[in-house]
Amino acid sequence: MLTGRETFLLKTLLSFCSEEGGSLISEEELWAKLKFKKFTEKETWLILTTLQSEGYFDLIRCKREEQNLLFVTPKLKAKYYERERKQFTNGLILKILFAILGSVTAFLVTKILYGLF
Repeated sequence: MLTGRETFLLKTLLSFCSEEGGSLISEEELWAKLKFKKFTEKETWLILTTLQSEGYFDLIRCKREEQNLLFVTPKLKAKYYERERKQFTNGLILKILFAILGSVTAFLVTKILYGLF
């Protein structure tokens, strides 16, 4: 399971990418999206290399004129991560609802039994 900061960075990178392939992102655009979460540059690069080594995407750094660019190509693991996350939350919500339903049912059965005896 990814940490919150890794998840946010992965979602940010995937927001730049198209459905079919990768995307060319300027570092300024990336820093602008990460600015309000207070990511440091060192921390960002550490998370990027970790996610890359875990197989979430391929990352190529390049330079065009004065601008630093990143070419990000998401792999299947990154594309399916969002779906897995939604399935996990839906399953958790379903389990909580069943627990509430079970406790309400037990309460009602107890009240009915006390009323009969």
